[in-house]
Amino acid sequence: MSVIDWKQRGVGRYEPDDRAALDAFQRAHFGAEAIQLCPDHFHWLFEEPPEREHEGPQLWLCKRNGAVVGQQGGIPFALKVGDRNRRASWAIDLMVAPEWRLRGVGPALSETHSSASDLAVSLSMTEAAYKSYKRAGWLDLGNVPTYLRVIDPLRCLRVSPYGGGLAKLVARIGKPALAAASMGYGLSAKLLGAKLVEIDRFDYRVDDLWEAASPQHPVIARRDWAFLNWRFDTTPQADRFRRFYVMRGETVLAYVVLRVDHWKGEPVGVICDYLARPGWLVAAFSLMTELARRQGMVALMCRTLNAQAARPLSMMGFLCLKNGLHTPTRMMVRPALDQPELAGPTGDPKNWFVTVADSDMGFKGLGE
Repeated sequence: MSVIDWKQRGVGRYEPDDRAALDAFQRAHFGAEAIQLCPDHFHWLFEEPPEREHEGPQLWLCKRNGAVVGQQGGIPFALKVGDRNRRASWAIDLMVAPEWRLRGVGPALSETHSSASDLAVSLSMTEAAYKSYKRAGWLDLGNVPTYLRVIDPLRCLRVSPYGGGLAKLVARIGKPALAAASMGYGLSAKLLGAKLVEIDRFDYRVDDLWEAASPQHPVIARRDWAFLNWRFDTTPQADRFRRFYVMRGETVLAYVVLRVDHWKGEPVGVICDYLARPGWLVAAFSLMTELARRQGMVALMCRTLNAQAARPLSMMGFLCLKNGLHTPTRMMVRPALDQPELAGPTGDPKNWFVTVADSDMGFKGLGE
């Protein structure tokens, strides 16, 4: 069905006059305290992305008799696929009023969103959205794993949702061995001349880092100065993030974005985003692990899809939790009908580089 057909069924792009009806819908279906109702968040998310469209915000509504009965949001971004940049969009916040489900509203919204870009991508979707996308022919890439580095085993196990063999293994390894491993890798990084430098904001140097680091990843969302400034420096939640460069002399070898959350009263370091030049990922993660140890965090975690990181992180003591901490973080993609050649490279999860900075995965902290 064409976009014109969807418009005839009441699906259209958000207009400022829709604000009151949208607020009522979101309040009823996301909750009165939902981040979707924050005006500053709405402006930042839909009106300020670096790849924003002239047609307006990537937010589509389905209305019946003037009331909003469904919505589909999108975050436009530049996706590097091989040597080419493609227009892509993260699918977010698909919601349909219960009385309008299984009546074509969800497919109409997601199809309209998908047709606006070369590729649509969804991360961490609800069960209802997953089933809707599956029926629509989206490609299922499986789960984005969570890597957990226990720093203080006893404190971590008191608040961990995991037990059994994993708990026994961590307890047997013990804090001294983990601390020694952390300091060992950190010392190796320093011997190579790498040091961790905390910064207030990102600057032009990350453009050079992007050009050097991106060729090693077949499929990756652009992470240049414009994106990082928008995603971490101008967001209403900017004060929640700590930004670091890994440097050797005047060269930026990597960047890491850290957020410290509290899980059942204990501080947990969450690596929200990172990017490293070839050969410098271990140095970046080892320096961050040592920082977390010095600052009293019980664990360091990173939700990421990166085939090149799996083995190095395992060697550094990170546990790979394929189903995440609570529920699986599913990933699905939908190439546009006129872009069938994208199905091959983007349909293989081994090609992707994904972090919490992608889509809306990092909007909420642990326990929220």
